[in-house]
Amino acid sequence: MTVADGVDLFCTDSGDSAGAGARPVVLVHGWLCDSDDWIHLIPLLTPHTRVITVDLRGHGRSTIAPSGYGPAVFADDVATVMRALGVSNAVVAGHSAGAEVGVLVGDRHPDLVAGLVAIDPVYALPPERRAGFEARAKKLSEPGAAALAAAHFALIEGPHTPAYLREWHQRRPFAIAPHVMVETSRAFALGPDSIRLRPGADVVLLRRRVPVFAVYRDAAQAALDQALSPHPASEIHTWPDAGHWLHQEDPVRFHRELCRWLARLDR
Repeated sequence: MTVADGVDLFCTDSGDSAGAGARPVVLVHGWLCDSDDWIHLIPLLTPHTRVITVDLRGHGRSTIAPSGYGPAVFADDVATVMRALGVSNAVVAGHSAGAEVGVLVGDRHPDLVAGLVAIDPVYALPPERRAGFEARAKKLSEPGAAALAAAHFALIEGPHTPAYLREWHQRRPFAIAPHVMVETSRAFALGPDSIRLRPGADVVLLRRRVPVFAVYRDAAQAALDQALSPHPASEIHTWPDAGHWLHQEDPVRFHRELCRWLARLDR
């Protein structure tokens, strides 16, 4: 599907459009990944609801554009796909940086979003982490960027992450264009529309007027998100022994908890 600047985005649209209270689910992958991240969850969701996935620009099967890799651009791309497919009243679910995109879809296009799901999101981090993000963006502009990203992925696995997932995650950065790595890293952490760091992120997160379902590895970040989620139907959970891709490690558990929350919204 063609969006702004002639960029073609790969997307899929499947499942039961009449299920789950006719509330579609839009799935947004994280940094240096693609919509294949959701293959563990899609077969569990599609018997009951309509499921849309997108490969963000520069990722997977979508166009590798020369520029346009900030979170707001990604959010507008997702919104363009949703409008083209006639999708509204949707739950937008994002993993990691994809959760930042999801928040901005809701913030910039509130008519499309009825709820947000965040899987180990990386928004609203302590401001003292800025220097680390600046250093990483600089290193990613040098030779060996894919290996650096792979090493980062290795550090955020959990004690129970299966070996095949570890291997898959560490191979994926090598399929990404170098300039995409650099620009996404810099824009998501340091750009003008970033919600990566506090206190700037707090303003955007407090504007969320829809229910939020989030699952974290870190209890402190979960507590912060709870404080920044004003809707009474929001639920923020902690899975302390999980890895960063917790929805892949235990898709059955994640699907069960997500469906319970979606049913709560219907009620």
